[in-house]
Amino acid sequence: MPDQAAAQIANNAAFWRRDKYLQDYRNRILNPAEVLILVRYVDQFRCRVVEIGCGAGRLLSYLVEIAAQTCGIDVSSAMVEYCRVTYPKADVRTGDLRALDESLDATFDVLFAADNVLDVLDDEERRRVLTEIRERHLAAGGLLVFSSHNLAHLDPAPGGRPVPGRTSGLVSLSRTLFDRSPIAIAERVASLPQRRANRKRLGPLQYRAADHAVINDLAHDYGLLHYYIRRDDQERQLGRLGFTLLECLELDGATVPSGRDGAGSSLYYVATAA
Repeated sequence: MPDQAAAQIANNAAFWRRDKYLQDYRNRILNPAEVLILVRYVDQFRCRVVEIGCGAGRLLSYLVEIAAQTCGIDVSSAMVEYCRVTYPKADVRTGDLRALDESLDATFDVLFAADNVLDVLDDEERRRVLTEIRERHLAAGGLLVFSSHNLAHLDPAPGGRPVPGRTSGLVSLSRTLFDRSPIAIAERVASLPQRRANRKRLGPLQYRAADHAVINDLAHDYGLLHYYIRRDDQERQLGRLGFTLLECLELDGATVPSGRDGAGSSLYYVATAA
């Protein structure tokens, strides 16, 4: 699938370089899993920390108050400039996830990749970047903390029953619009042509493999292609790349043990370089 992989990476990279989404990401809201991780591993977070895909500083704003040294990398020049002004204690740089050596000239005790940022890559490139992180950007015993789309969330429960909380497209749309302002509803309706165009363009690039999938999901009006993986497949992948998984969490902070899929749309992983 080399052509599909190249198309996925090119589409996602071009999308995030548009610098159109600063206002959407200007907040400091952490989910429970992120809070628990910051508390449980606070000793490591007090050292040298880098966030890949720091966006508008949602997480970076807390890291600068904890870490002795904080670095942030993002492909969007608008978000980098915003973080430089708003969080001057952080060393924030424009950089590409696929070329970390060009942005990072040191090793770190923690590398944080929130908001499923690794999932903009295809399988081969994602594995290459994870290997590069372990070999060149994490100190001995350093922590890799990242979230990833949960493939199990898309699939029906055993026996073909719908996953709890999943609804038909029409019902889902009605619930999405319920209690929204007339302006928000009008904006959603106005986006329908773009959503259809994106689905037509990117939908054929979706695929499923034995241990992962690439999905044209609804994020940003179906404008992206994202990597999805199940919890145990992610643990096996990390092991093959030289990491040891310490824990996996739902976004609400609940532990997802080995042998369980987890119910959320995304899961958090904490691993250490083996």
